[in-house]
Amino acid sequence: MMSHFNLKSLAFYGVAIGSVVLLFRVVSVYGEANLKAPPAVGGSYRISAQNLPGCLKSDTLVLDIKQSGTYLFGSLLPGKTDAKTATMAEEKPSLTGRLSTQQLSIEGPIPWVSSCNNPVAQADGSGGTISVKIQGVIKGETLDGQIALSSTPTAAEFTAQREAPVEQAGVNQH
Repeated sequence: MMSHFNLKSLAFYGVAIGSVVLLFRVVSVYGEANLKAPPAVGGSYRISAQNLPGCLKSDTLVLDIKQSGTYLFGSLLPGKTDAKTATMAEEKPSLTGRLSTQQLSIEGPIPWVSSCNNPVAQADGSGGTISVKIQGVIKGETLDGQIALSSTPTAAEFTAQREAPVEQAGVNQH
Protein backbone atom coordinates (compact mmCIF):
# COMPACT_ATOMS: atom_id res chain seq x y z
CA MET A 1 0.00 0.00 0.00
CA MET A 2 1.37 3.36 -1.04
CA SER A 3 1.30 6.30 1.35
CA HIS A 4 -0.17 9.57 0.10
CA PHE A 5 1.86 11.51 2.63
CA ASN A 6 5.35 11.67 1.21
CA LEU A 7 7.83 13.33 3.61
CA LYS A 8 9.30 15.49 0.81
CA SER A 9 5.85 16.75 -0.20
CA LEU A 10 4.93 17.61 3.39
CA ALA A 11 8.23 19.46 3.83
CA PHE A 12 7.72 21.39 0.56
CA TYR A 13 4.18 22.49 1.48
CA GLY A 14 5.25 23.34 5.02
CA VAL A 15 8.07 25.59 3.73
CA ALA A 16 5.76 27.19 1.11
CA ILE A 17 3.06 27.99 3.67
CA GLY A 18 5.62 29.18 6.23
CA SER A 19 7.22 31.50 3.62
CA VAL A 20 3.88 33.08 2.78
CA VAL A 21 3.06 33.60 6.47
CA LEU A 22 6.51 35.10 7.12
CA LEU A 23 6.25 37.41 4.08
CA PHE A 24 2.78 38.55 5.18
CA ARG A 25 4.08 39.30 8.67
CA VAL A 26 7.06 41.32 7.35
CA VAL A 27 4.85 43.38 5.01
CA SER A 28 2.29 43.98 7.80
CA VAL A 29 4.93 45.17 10.28
CA TYR A 30 6.48 47.47 7.65
CA GLY A 31 3.08 48.92 6.72
CA GLU A 32 2.07 49.60 10.31
CA ALA A 33 5.39 51.28 11.07
CA ASN A 34 5.93 53.30 7.90
CA LEU A 35 2.71 53.80 5.98
CA LYS A 36 0.27 56.29 7.45
CA ALA A 37 -2.82 57.72 5.84
CA PRO A 38 -2.65 61.47 5.33
CA PRO A 39 -4.75 63.54 7.72
CA ALA A 40 -8.27 64.36 6.59
CA VAL A 41 -8.27 67.99 5.44
CA GLY A 42 -11.35 68.01 3.22
CA GLY A 43 -14.07 70.51 3.97
CA SER A 44 -14.90 74.18 3.62
CA TYR A 45 -12.47 76.79 4.95
CA ARG A 46 -13.75 80.33 5.48
CA ILE A 47 -11.10 82.91 4.57
CA SER A 48 -11.38 86.45 5.92
CA ALA A 49 -10.87 89.11 3.24
CA GLN A 50 -8.70 91.42 5.33
CA ASN A 51 -5.42 91.14 3.39
CA LEU A 52 -6.53 89.52 0.15
CA PRO A 53 -5.60 90.91 -3.27
CA GLY A 54 -8.07 93.46 -4.68
CA CYS A 55 -9.98 91.08 -6.95
CA LEU A 56 -10.78 88.77 -4.05
CA LYS A 57 -11.88 91.41 -1.57
CA SER A 58 -15.41 90.30 -0.89
CA ASP A 59 -16.94 89.76 2.53
CA THR A 60 -15.26 86.37 2.78
CA LEU A 61 -14.06 83.56 0.56
CA VAL A 62 -14.68 79.86 0.97
CA LEU A 63 -12.04 77.32 -0.05
CA ASP A 64 -13.89 74.05 -0.57
CA ILE A 65 -11.49 71.07 -0.56
CA LYS A 66 -12.18 67.47 -1.55
CA GLN A 67 -9.48 64.94 -0.71
CA SER A 68 -8.37 61.62 -2.16
CA GLY A 69 -5.33 60.50 -0.19
CA THR A 70 -2.62 63.09 -0.78
CA TYR A 71 -4.42 64.55 -3.82
CA LEU A 72 -6.60 67.62 -3.37
CA PHE A 73 -9.36 69.05 -5.54
CA GLY A 74 -11.13 72.25 -4.71
CA SER A 75 -12.93 75.44 -5.53
CA LEU A 76 -12.44 78.99 -4.31
CA LEU A 77 -15.82 80.67 -4.02
CA PRO A 78 -17.14 84.00 -2.78
CA GLY A 79 -18.63 83.73 0.71
CA LYS A 80 -22.08 84.53 -0.65
CA THR A 81 -22.47 81.97 -3.42
CA ASP A 82 -25.66 81.23 -5.31
CA ALA A 83 -26.85 77.63 -5.67
CA LYS A 84 -25.84 77.40 -9.35
CA THR A 85 -22.21 78.43 -8.69
CA ALA A 86 -21.97 76.12 -5.68
CA THR A 87 -23.33 73.19 -7.70
CA MET A 88 -20.90 73.85 -10.57
CA ALA A 89 -17.97 74.03 -8.14
CA GLU A 90 -19.10 70.80 -6.49
CA GLU A 91 -19.36 68.94 -9.80
CA LYS A 92 -16.16 70.27 -11.40
CA PRO A 93 -13.58 71.67 -8.97
CA SER A 94 -11.14 74.00 -10.75
CA LEU A 95 -8.24 73.70 -8.29
CA THR A 96 -5.87 70.76 -7.96
CA GLY A 97 -2.99 70.11 -5.61
CA ARG A 98 -1.29 67.87 -3.09
CA LEU A 99 -0.95 67.44 0.63
CA SER A 100 2.47 66.58 2.04
CA THR A 101 2.62 66.09 5.80
CA GLN A 102 0.61 69.13 6.94
CA GLN A 103 1.64 71.27 3.93
CA LEU A 104 -1.11 72.04 1.43
CA SER A 105 -0.51 73.33 -2.08
CA ILE A 106 -3.43 73.84 -4.48
CA GLU A 107 -3.80 75.93 -7.62
CA GLY A 108 -5.88 76.52 -10.73
CA PRO A 109 -8.27 78.92 -12.42
CA ILE A 110 -11.06 80.72 -10.59
CA PRO A 111 -13.65 81.30 -13.34
CA TRP A 112 -15.92 83.59 -11.33
CA VAL A 113 -13.19 86.26 -11.13
CA SER A 114 -13.02 88.44 -14.24
CA SER A 115 -9.87 89.93 -15.76
CA CYS A 116 -8.94 91.63 -12.48
CA ASN A 117 -6.81 94.21 -14.29
CA ASN A 118 -4.68 91.43 -15.74
CA PRO A 119 -3.00 92.94 -18.83
CA VAL A 120 -1.65 89.52 -19.91
CA ALA A 121 -5.11 87.91 -19.89
CA GLN A 122 -6.62 90.90 -21.71
CA ALA A 123 -3.84 91.04 -24.34
CA ASP A 124 -3.79 87.33 -25.19
CA GLY A 125 -7.56 87.09 -25.47
CA SER A 126 -7.84 84.30 -22.90
CA GLY A 127 -11.03 85.81 -21.61
CA GLY A 128 -9.40 87.14 -18.48
CA THR A 129 -9.51 83.96 -16.39
CA ILE A 130 -7.41 84.42 -13.28
CA SER A 131 -5.45 81.62 -11.66
CA VAL A 132 -4.84 81.30 -7.96
CA LYS A 133 -2.16 79.48 -5.98
CA ILE A 134 -2.75 78.68 -2.34
CA GLN A 135 -0.07 77.24 -0.07
CA GLY A 136 -0.40 76.70 3.63
CA VAL A 137 -0.07 74.60 6.74
CA ILE A 138 -3.03 72.87 8.34
CA LYS A 139 -3.08 72.76 12.12
CA GLY A 140 -6.22 71.08 13.40
CA GLU A 141 -9.17 73.07 12.04
CA THR A 142 -7.04 76.06 10.95
CA LEU A 143 -5.31 76.72 7.64
CA ASP A 144 -2.51 79.31 7.77
CA GLY A 145 -1.28 80.18 4.33
CA GLN A 146 -0.61 82.46 1.42
CA ILE A 147 -2.78 83.16 -1.59
CA ALA A 148 -1.42 84.56 -4.84
CA LEU A 149 -3.22 85.53 -8.03
CA SER A 150 -1.74 85.31 -11.52
CA SER A 151 -2.54 89.02 -11.90
CA THR A 152 -0.69 90.23 -8.80
CA PRO A 153 3.02 89.89 -8.06
CA THR A 154 2.80 89.31 -4.32
CA ALA A 155 1.09 86.73 -2.14
CA ALA A 156 -1.23 87.70 0.70
CA GLU A 157 -1.20 85.93 4.07
CA PHE A 158 -4.45 84.54 5.48
CA THR A 159 -5.87 82.35 8.20
CA ALA A 160 -8.92 80.22 7.50
CA GLN A 161 -11.15 78.16 9.78
CA ARG A 162 -12.73 74.89 8.71
CA GLU A 163 -16.50 75.14 8.89
CA ALA A 164 -18.54 72.43 10.54
CA PRO A 165 -20.13 70.15 7.92
CA VAL A 166 -23.75 70.94 7.12
CA GLU A 167 -26.10 68.25 8.44
CA GLN A 168 -28.43 66.82 5.83
CA ALA A 169 -32.09 67.37 6.62
CA GLY A 170 -34.12 64.25 7.27
CA VAL A 171 -31.13 62.00 7.98
CA ASN A 172 -31.12 60.37 11.38
CA GLN A 173 -27.78 60.62 13.16
CA HIS A 174 -27.12 57.88 15.69
